[in-house]
Amino acid sequence: ASLDALPLTTLEDPDRGPLEAVEARGLNATGADFTELEVSGSRFSNCLFQACSFTGALFVDIAFEGCDFSNSTFDSAAFTRCTFKDCKFAGASFTEALWEHVVVEGCTFAYGAFNRCRWKVIRACTCDFSSADMSEMELRAITLDDDRFTGTSFFRTKLTGLDLTSCQLKGIVVSDTMGEVFGAKLSLYQAAALARRLGII
Repeated sequence: ASLDALPLTTLEDPDRGPLEAVEARGLNATGADFTELEVSGSRFSNCLFQACSFTGALFVDIAFEGCDFSNSTFDSAAFTRCTFKDCKFAGASFTEALWEHVVVEGCTFAYGAFNRCRWKVIRACTCDFSSADMSEMELRAITLDDDRFTGTSFFRTKLTGLDLTSCQLKGIVVSDTMGEVFGAKLSLYQAAALARRLGII
């Protein structure tokens, strides 16, 4: 109730400065440049931001719901204490971004790029990471629940301590030594599928 409506003109203004306690609802921007945008204590709902640049952006205490960020760029951006619900990030890039204390639910990150992204205290539920590039990531305190990892690349990303038993794990990409999955918790069938790559029958 205390949030102020955020017009698109203010969001697109390069001299906007940090934004706080605002609500963006139903905004429609395609290909816009929001580089180094700083927002805190706010809400974004049902917004369309396809192919936009959020490079170096800073989001703190933000709730995203029903937004479409497909093919947008979040390289070197930071998300702290944020929630994502029913959002689309198909083909989005999060290279070298930071996620800390983030909850994602019902979102799609198919074909997304998370190279060298850092996740700390993350919960992902019913999300789709199919064909995403999650290589060389740093993962700490991650909770996964019914997520899809089909054709996902975990090259040089240590999955130690992750419980993947409730997730769909098919055709993932790892190194020849398969060291990425050392210490991960897998179901019998998930482990058997990986074992076949070692020539085990």
